[in-house]
Amino acid sequence: SLAALPLAALAAGSCVELLVIGDYGTRDARQAEIAAGLARGAEQVQPDAIAAVGDNIYGEGAEGDHRVIAAWWAGVYLQHESLRRPWNVITGNHDWYTDARTERSFTDHPLNADAGGWWRMTDFWYKRTYNTSSGVSVDMFFIDTAIWKGSTVVDQALPDDPKARQLQWLKDGLQASGAAWKVVLGHHPVYSAGAHGITQCLLDELDPLLRKHGVPLYFAGHDHSKQYIRHRRMHYFISGAGGAVARGRSNQYPLFSLKEYWPDGGFLGLRICNKDEATVTIYGSGGSAQVETSVPNAPPYTAARHWNAGAAATATASEALAGPAPVRPAPCGRALLKSVDRFCAASNGCKVLADQPADRTCRKFCEANRVGCSSGWAQAGGVCQENATVATLGCDDPLPAAADAEAALMCECAAPGLGPLYP
Repeated sequence: SLAALPLAALAAGSCVELLVIGDYGTRDARQAEIAAGLARGAEQVQPDAIAAVGDNIYGEGAEGDHRVIAAWWAGVYLQHESLRRPWNVITGNHDWYTDARTERSFTDHPLNADAGGWWRMTDFWYKRTYNTSSGVSVDMFFIDTAIWKGSTVVDQALPDDPKARQLQWLKDGLQASGAAWKVVLGHHPVYSAGAHGITQCLLDELDPLLRKHGVPLYFAGHDHSKQYIRHRRMHYFISGAGGAVARGRSNQYPLFSLKEYWPDGGFLGLRICNKDEATVTIYGSGGSAQVETSVPNAPPYTAARHWNAGAAATATASEALAGPAPVRPAPCGRALLKSVDRFCAASNGCKVLADQPADRTCRKFCEANRVGCSSGWAQAGGVCQENATVATLGCDDPLPAAADAEAALMCECAAPGLGPLYP
């Protein structure tokens, strides 16, 4: 059983090498093009593994069919000999549009074994340990941030409070780790210059945990670009350009902290050769290095909060975001809505951009959250503002099939007592 493989993996060379790719499963020519570039990068650096940081299968995950993964992962990447090596895989939000247990169980599936057994999602969160030939140890913690954020599909598939179990696992693992380096990888970013911006629950809950335990590196995807943000000695890297195309910018990062922003396709590389310094490389879609940066292994400062808990940024420039602050999550009645891309109304948590398949309606979204539906709108550019509304859809119409790829469904649910669950 591949799931029974030991969690420790010894690197063969003098350095630990990892390539990191996210948001890659787009099932199109762009995916194939960047896959060829990833293969050229792997030929050059011979990585110990490839970290796949989510959105492995667009648009609705594996849809309960292992053959989808075989076709759009193995069929695309494993045709390249240099990519036939361990893939440490975690889910993204699109993977949870349907039950992502299909992606987890692919690890032990005959279709994976037939392809070499390189897909390694032993659980939704897990650790891999690497060691250089000189004895430098690296603990890599792979987490499921879709579970962390909250998803109605997760609730149906994993009813035993997986967020709490994952959080305790990560706390215990970071506390117990004696590795020279600790690295955490998830799908959603803490900060981002891209369209999605700040992931509030990760800023509130994950970021302080990483800082407390001296984790200097966090890798993510979700926004379809390549970024490097450095804030109070924490180094945030985004590698979400493996297939999906970059959208607009939120600039939700601390002022002056954005060091690199590349909207083109590609991936990232991590090299650790000693206990003092790592190198992160940003690669273009063809596999050529675009920029390298050195990351010192220094514990980040424990205090990171830089903006007011309300909707407005603070007046102090050193605490400001480069762009507008996000709307903080709030309950819709007594319920905090799940499967949410972002909250839209500061006054209550009932108006949101839904994070669900494009053919689903606002009524389906609200019902999945066990609340009623008031209305829905198609929003240009994936933003909440009223001037971005292109159509009023009500509760029962999905996004139009001809809608722009950046369009989003904005739903306003009705808290219990404020509207009917059914018409």
